[in-house]
Amino acid sequence: MKPRRSEEPLPGQAVALIFVLCVSGMRAETARYSVPEEAERGSFVANIAKDLGLTGEELLARQARLVPEGEKQYLELNQHTGDLVVRERMDREELCGQSEPCL
Repeated sequence: MKPRRSEEPLPGQAVALIFVLCVSGMRAETARYSVPEEAERGSFVANIAKDLGLTGEELLARQARLVPEGEKQYLELNQHTGDLVVRERMDREELCGQSEPCL
């Protein structure tokens, strides 16, 4: 087997392997939580850090944030503790209209 010259392109499998090794340390997590309709402002929903197996400091270092789909930000994340709390009361009819189920 002759050594490769640096000008030769890498085969597709080698590029894929390098990509997998580079991103294997990263992970995307999806979590779903239920919030009772008309929950009061400040009501505790979940501890995101605990559910993801992280500390509050890791959330802060990773700049964790919530990105709303609509105009209103209904939930708030405390990056120091990982607590997810209700920021604004949610109205089912306003969010979903007559749709069933309302997710």
